[in-house]
Amino acid sequence: MIYSASSYSAELQFGDGFFYVKKQALGFIVGLLMLFAGARIKIDLLKKLRWVIYGVSMVLLAVVFIPGVGQTSYGATRWINLGFITFQPSEIAKFALVILLAGECDARPPNKIKNLIIPVVSGISMCVLIMLEPNMSITMCVAMVLVIMLFLGGMKKGHLGVMGAIGASVVPILVLSEPYRVKRLLAFLNPWASPKGEGYQLIQSYYALGSGGLFGVGLFKSRQKYLFLPFAESDFIFSVIGEELGLIGSLAVIVVFFVLILSGFVTAMRAEDKFKSLLAVGCTAVIAIQTLLNIAVVSGIVPPTGLPLPYVSAGGSSLMVFMFVSGLLINVAPKDKPFNIHLRPIKKHTM
Repeated sequence: MIYSASSYSAELQFGDGFFYVKKQALGFIVGLLMLFAGARIKIDLLKKLRWVIYGVSMVLLAVVFIPGVGQTSYGATRWINLGFITFQPSEIAKFALVILLAGECDARPPNKIKNLIIPVVSGISMCVLIMLEPNMSITMCVAMVLVIMLFLGGMKKGHLGVMGAIGASVVPILVLSEPYRVKRLLAFLNPWASPKGEGYQLIQSYYALGSGGLFGVGLFKSRQKYLFLPFAESDFIFSVIGEELGLIGSLAVIVVFFVLILSGFVTAMRAEDKFKSLLAVGCTAVIAIQTLLNIAVVSGIVPPTGLPLPYVSAGGSSLMVFMFVSGLLINVAPKDKPFNIHLRPIKKHTM
């Protein structure tokens, strides 16, 4: 799908229709090594080093703002360019927060306000740095993962309600604070009001999904990839899938993600201890939230925002990180053991 979505634009821009495919293949090869590393690493080591991992991720998030190091594209400074590879620190940071939250909720269950301070401050600090890039989509993803992990880690429903109310009041402020976000929101509500401006990308996505019909126009036969649909190989690759493979192909991709996400939550329930359980649920939550948001964006359910489809969108660094996370889930999953419930503990951690 990356080849189909990017071959034309890659040929025009780089003189090589396989440019993105080669980069993704390299990312996949390195990703396999990272998958095996994730499957073999000692989980307890992650718990012990959780603050080091979190600290490194925060430093990387700050490094993007150093002139000459951080790379700016389309008005956002989200990447670090090392010459041979460009990566987004936020891809690493969201899983670093998962590791930290799993460890903190295991050591000090967040059923008291004093135990909520460190996890909440850590999550908000990360959200602030990501928001300054700016990258509201990843910020929302991190915030949702924070709430999910704290709730399943033992946070009281009353505290959850307070956090929800604060979040609901902050989101409108964040949207209204940047003119481009207001334009995106208005374009989402009525994309045809600015068909050549903010509404252009969403309209082109509609054309792609709509022309796919039930069975699609055929593999490699997309018309929107001919420079009509921006970011066809990355954030909007699901639109090309819908155009070429139709509703049936799109549902097949969704089913694969559903099985993957369900397997992640089953892994969390079968984990040997609370830390592993929360680690699995946090990693799975990132995959689930990012998948849902990406599909919701390309289908016009939520306002457009730049968020890749896990494992599928072009982006070597993203693929490598998600493959490492897959390795962690394999690592956490016990072999031939009954289900254990470590989430939302009251007095005991198992049932």
